[in-house]
Amino acid sequence: MEAWVSSLRGVTATEVSLASFEASRVLAEGGNAVDAMVTASLVLAVTIPHLGGVGGDFFMLYRSPEGRVYFVNGSGPAPARLSREEVRSRGLDSIPERGPLSPVVPGMLGGLYEAWRRFGSVEWRRLVEPAWRLATRGFPLPATTARALKTLRDCLSRDPGSRETLVRAIHPEPGTPVKMPGLAALLAGYMEDPLYLYRGEPAEALEEYMFSVGGVITSEDLRSYRPLTGEPLVGEYKGYRIYEMPPNSQGATTFFILYGLEEHEGKYPPFSKERAEVLASVAREAYILRDNYIGDPARVPVEPSRLAERSFYTEVKSKITLREASDGGSGDTTFFAVADGEGGVVAGIQSLFYPFGSCVTEPRFQVTLNNRALGFTLKEGLPSTLRPRARPLHTLSAVIMEGNDRVIALGASGGHLRPQMHALFITNIVDYGMGVGEAINAPRALLDPSTGSILYEEGWDAGPEWKRAQRLGVANAVEVLQGGVKVGYTDRRGEGLPSPA
Repeated sequence: MEAWVSSLRGVTATEVSLASFEASRVLAEGGNAVDAMVTASLVLAVTIPHLGGVGGDFFMLYRSPEGRVYFVNGSGPAPARLSREEVRSRGLDSIPERGPLSPVVPGMLGGLYEAWRRFGSVEWRRLVEPAWRLATRGFPLPATTARALKTLRDCLSRDPGSRETLVRAIHPEPGTPVKMPGLAALLAGYMEDPLYLYRGEPAEALEEYMFSVGGVITSEDLRSYRPLTGEPLVGEYKGYRIYEMPPNSQGATTFFILYGLEEHEGKYPPFSKERAEVLASVAREAYILRDNYIGDPARVPVEPSRLAERSFYTEVKSKITLREASDGGSGDTTFFAVADGEGGVVAGIQSLFYPFGSCVTEPRFQVTLNNRALGFTLKEGLPSTLRPRARPLHTLSAVIMEGNDRVIALGASGGHLRPQMHALFITNIVDYGMGVGEAINAPRALLDPSTGSILYEEGWDAGPEWKRAQRLGVANAVEVLQGGVKVGYTDRRGEGLPSPA
């Protein structure tokens, strides 16, 4: 539901009200934005595990009260045994969408700990406890999780662990009381040892289960996992400073789209056929650039910071040939944003990629694994070519923007569509003068890179060949205004409410 709140002490915006509330309670008790983010992330992992569970990945942008922006990459690499030769030896010519060959090492829990270790201020146990309590005592099943359980029943039923812990254990009706005892056991260990998944009993349980169903993730893959930290990408759009996530995130694609739109935005009515067709044309080229320049950070062919430069976009745009375009793919996730009382801001996002990821669940600890290996290609010579221990091209990204005496963190679910959403939100604010809440709640029209069609929500002056969509992602945002007021916004497409500290 569309909603906003304001506070001097801080705000949280997520798509599950319980997560917003618990995170804002951390703020009220003296925690900073990163502390609150950890709590929000873990509560989301318990309550909507199909979108952002502990077997997935996590990325964060953090803007400190002093104005410095940092990046944490909690995405996992390919297992050491996942290679093109391994895939082909099983009679496959591509990585399967679901099943035991589709996961990479889960990076989310390691990424959260790294973010807290660098920037947090509250005792670790205090931040994990709300999620553990919900998993132990129970919570009402959100409608979005109920829908996913119904829609993916067949996929989940093919895996013994998913069948036991999800299909048979949870009645898929909104509001049903749900407990997650296996996940509660994992979180109990995580409270005491933030690396419990990677070096404790869960690592051995994951290896044993994955081998039993034909997977290749080992306890050594988990023990050797390390999140990445570094500098965000930084660009400029019409007086606003824009921060996005560097490779292996597709974040640079947002800049490719913004720079392509720069001379067009503001010329057409905000929900016109002409505006959407320009966005689609620019996005089509931007995805080609993404596929050629973004992937494993160690194999990006240029200095990553260049990807956000307008001069780089101008230089490489002339080299585009349409036959190089990616066919895209689907995906889903959950984005959340926090602003604390001192002005610190977090844009956080986590995902299994597709809802319930691989549909493979280790039953003892209820870890449903991602299917993020789909971000790799078996083609030679690309930054996203599959190699053992490489990180895949990743759809997760988020935005922090500064300008006009305010700081805004925003993002949305949407997989490969996300860079277009970011560009749409930014241009809604900058070129069309919308408020932040209005910008993320306005109807959307986006190119589907898998079909070449324009998808649209009601409210656009649609072309006859466009395809109507009920919902294109769920967005959230926070804003810090001059004078210290913090405002949180949630999307009418979701179920959450923002919460003040």
